[in-house]
Parts: sequence; C-alpha cells; structure tokens
Amino acid sequence: MSVIATFFLQTAVAGVFITSGLSKVRGEANLRSWTDLADRLPVRRFPAAAASRAHIAVELLLGAALLAGAWVRIPALLAAAVLFAAFTLLALYSARAENAVACSCFGTGRSVLGWPHVWRNLVLSALAATGLGCAVVAGPVLPSPNAAAVAAGAAAALTAVTFYFDDLVDLFRPGPVRLPRT
Repeated sequence: MSVIATFFLQTAVAGVFITSGLSKVRGEANLRSWTDLADRLPVRRFPAAAASRAHIAVELLLGAALLAGAWVRIPALLAAAVLFAAFTLLALYSARAENAVACSCFGTGRSVLGWPHVWRNLVLSALAATGLGCAVVAGPVLPSPNAAAVAAGAAAALTAVTFYFDDLVDLFRPGPVRLPRT
C-alpha cells in the first residue's frame, strides 16, 4: 500500500509544480509578485526578474525530477516539502500584512495571498512530507501498471483542484448572490 501511496503523492506534487511552473511561463504575474516583494525588502537592489525566472525553473525542474523515477523521489520530495513550507510562510506573511502580496501561484495574479492560501500550502506541505515518509518506507519500488494508472488519475484530480483553488474559494465564499447579466 505504501508503494501506491508514494506514487500517488509523488505524481500529485509533480503535477502541482509542473502546472504552476508552466502557467507562470505564459504571463507576467510572477514577475509582478517578485517585484512587489522586492519593493518590501530593505535591500536597495533585488533582482526580481532573475528571481522570477529562477522560481519558474525550480518549479519545473522539481516537477520533472519527481516524474523521473523512484531513484530521485526522496530528495525531490524533501525539496518539495521545504518549498511548500516556504510558500506557506509567504502566504502567512501576506495574510498578516497591511498590503497583501498578489498571488501568482498558477500564473493568473487575480487574487492576493491570504488565509486560504496558507491552508492550501499547509496541506501541500503535509502531502509532500507524507510522500517523503512513504518513499522512505517503500524504497525504490514502483507500483504495478494498473495501480500506477489509478494513482496517476487521482493525482491529476488533486492537481486540478489545486490549479483551480482560487476559483473554488471564490465559488464557496459567502457573500451576495450575483445574478448573470441578460
């Protein structure tokens, strides 16, 4: 069972990083977020453009490493857990700041990092850490092709929920009902 759980968590975390990285490549929202963060630092010059490109590259490389196979899953899941923890701290900073940071999590930049992102990132951190624990227990074994297909399908579903997280939060946020225009 830990082999299937490891594979599911490994592919789910990979899916989140790859979709996040690819969505950032298409737009400028990530650069705007890094520029906003750079303006808040006491450092006079912070290379926001380079940080934005490095952020995208790290997400894509980490996602690819997680898909590379069982031989690299332990260090990749460890790196993923650390990166998700850093994202959680950034969301926490933004949620508590007077002027919140724009969320470029999946390339849109339509919302600001707030408490829902803190909780989402905590869950993603826990998934990566659980995957790391399962990987240590399971070792380099891969599941059967049928089990891998089921785990990959479940990972794709989790990736989709994470990708559309802001839309889901908006959908279930209490507030006035808006009727469609006719």
